[in-house]
Amino acid sequence: MVAPVVATVVLLSAYLATAAPDLTVWDAAELVTAARTLGIPHPPGTPLWVLIAHVVSNLFASTGPARSVTMLSVLASAGAGGVGASLLQRWIGARGAVVGAVVAGTMTTVWSSATETEVYATALLYSALLLAAGEYAGRAGVSDHLRRRARALLVFLGAAAIPLHMSVLVAMPAAVVFAWGGPRVRWRDVVGWGALAWLGVSAVAVLPLLYAAGPELASGHPDSLRALMAVLRREQYDVAGLLPRLAPFWLQVANVLQWADWQVAFGVHPFPTPSVPRTLLTLSFVWLAALGLRTVWRRDARAGRAMLMLVLSGTLGVACWLNLRAGPTFGGTFIPAGVLHEARERDYFFALGFWGWGLLAGAGLTAIATSFARRLPAPVAALPLLLGAVPLVANRTVMDRTREPIATMPRNYARLLLDAVPPRGVLFSAGDNDSFPLWYLQQVEDYRTDVTVVTVPLLGATWYRTSLASRRLLAPEAVGRWMGLDATLQSVMSQARESGREIRVSTLLSRGDRQRIDRSQAWALQGLVYAATPGLHGGTAPGAITLDVAALARARAQLPRSVLAPLPAGADPAVVQLQTLLRCTQVLRLDDPLLVSSCNAP
Repeated sequence: MVAPVVATVVLLSAYLATAAPDLTVWDAAELVTAARTLGIPHPPGTPLWVLIAHVVSNLFASTGPARSVTMLSVLASAGAGGVGASLLQRWIGARGAVVGAVVAGTMTTVWSSATETEVYATALLYSALLLAAGEYAGRAGVSDHLRRRARALLVFLGAAAIPLHMSVLVAMPAAVVFAWGGPRVRWRDVVGWGALAWLGVSAVAVLPLLYAAGPELASGHPDSLRALMAVLRREQYDVAGLLPRLAPFWLQVANVLQWADWQVAFGVHPFPTPSVPRTLLTLSFVWLAALGLRTVWRRDARAGRAMLMLVLSGTLGVACWLNLRAGPTFGGTFIPAGVLHEARERDYFFALGFWGWGLLAGAGLTAIATSFARRLPAPVAALPLLLGAVPLVANRTVMDRTREPIATMPRNYARLLLDAVPPRGVLFSAGDNDSFPLWYLQQVEDYRTDVTVVTVPLLGATWYRTSLASRRLLAPEAVGRWMGLDATLQSVMSQARESGREIRVSTLLSRGDRQRIDRSQAWALQGLVYAATPGLHGGTAPGAITLDVAALARARAQLPRSVLAPLPAGADPAVVQLQTLLRCTQVLRLDDPLLVSSCNAP
């Protein structure tokens, strides 16, 4: 048990030192809101994760609402390292097990998920437990009785992955390879597995129970079997099938290789493009993983096959199944201009594959140290193991979420955005990064609850239109059928005006969507928002941009200077975008380049 404990402590220390003290960008603020209020986040709803996160956040409530939920990611990722070390220890010994677990846990994508509120850290721990159950089920020397119990546990964990997060199922092929062999399967085993699978899947029933409690965050409104299935199947999104491919498969694989190049030493060159030193380190750890796979295979062929399956299913398998578009920074001349890219980097889907790669790289370093021990003194022979600290050292600075202005950027941005809206106002927002932090402030911290946030990309969902209609912000005839974005936006605008509520539009929303809201208006920049101003008879052409000088001055006065401090290299592009939008408060003239580009996006 020494290796798992040491690996867990090392990783826990690294994660605690770099974990976000507050909100982060993308899904984190929504997930914190769901965990704290027992709400339902975006499909597939992850009800089991919500329950676990709620319990953990109560245990760490003294650290603050956001940090308390992030602690689940910290603990889960460190725990995954401990489980990985316990697996490795059987094949390569305690020292190598610690090294492998630390390498795996400090891969960039794994480390990033460990230090913010996300489902993928918990999914990683769950996947590691799935592998451990499979490994025990197929281990030599285990009695048939215990082997059958381990198989049953494997079935239950696999089924319960659906209400937790279906990314866990990526580990199932490797777990099955681990568990292969042993006594013949009996009919009563199959019947028992079916009952356990039903029990595991039944946790999805938590979703309608949560909805019945009336949380404000209730994505999908799962109040019927049809609605529940729509949430689980993510029908809200345009989920791609296996065919046709959204990009050539070779290009999708090349995109995975780009993300792989970020894992070992992203801090050496914290940019999407490759560099000689970083890529050489990446290739060296690929070679170490190949060496480690050979070592594990020689000592336990079953384990070697399973680890190979883990890496393949976690990389190529995921690329095949998800059928992603090219990442936002990938493609270059291979992709014609105008072709849609993913909205963000999707490396987090491949975290399990990168984690498996790290475990095998640690086994490779152990093989080298073992070879050296035959010819060199023990202290010298152990030196190769120190190379396992390369990802820890190289990625430490770029994985640190505690530094300003990153540490408080989403909170500052969301608070200033809400403050820019008049009392009882309606704010049109663009999506994740200007909606989720607003939901958090309103629902968890009870701040500016008089403002109604209308998230434009969600208007296509019937459940969301139903929610707006209940707030008298959408005409009843616009709920049951989709009238198109233009008509729906204009209906919201009309309802808001009828109730005497002022409209503001986030600067993150596109210029095109702003014009759809009201084509007769000009728009005055007030800092982080635009306000509609008379167009046709007010001396300004419809759709034109003006500056509300007084409002801009107030916005500048409210802006903490720390939020405009230089960002570190390698900062998340979403954080860069938020800081750019905060700079919109500094616009003083209509020909300001910032207004022409970022503050008035097409």
